[in-house]
Amino acid sequence: MRGLYLLCLLVSWAGVLTLDLRFGLALGRGPRVARVRVALVVLAGAVALVVWDLVAIAQGFYGRGASDALLGVWLAPHLPVEEIVFVTFLSHLTLVTAGAARRVLARAARPAPAGARVPR
Repeated sequence: MRGLYLLCLLVSWAGVLTLDLRFGLALGRGPRVARVRVALVVLAGAVALVVWDLVAIAQGFYGRGASDALLGVWLAPHLPVEEIVFVTFLSHLTLVTAGAARRVLARAARPAPAGARVPR
């Protein structure tokens, strides 16, 4: 089915974005300036990964695969439009994961309230 991979990427990204906004992990955290900063970091990460892809393509490491799941739109030889969406999603997912890890570690570092039972 043509475009299935792109659809899966967008649905996955919508889920991650929902978690991000609900729990304030990256884009959903802080004032507008912080959100702009997060967007710039996502963009910088995506650009770095696309450059990495272009270098790998030029060196012959990547080749165009035959898949009916791709949309069929190529931005450069061996670079489908889905790759741009994927690396941008990956950059955002990395920040969301880091935000979640930061929250879990901060919660684990808090002292237990007085009188609380500590599991053994």
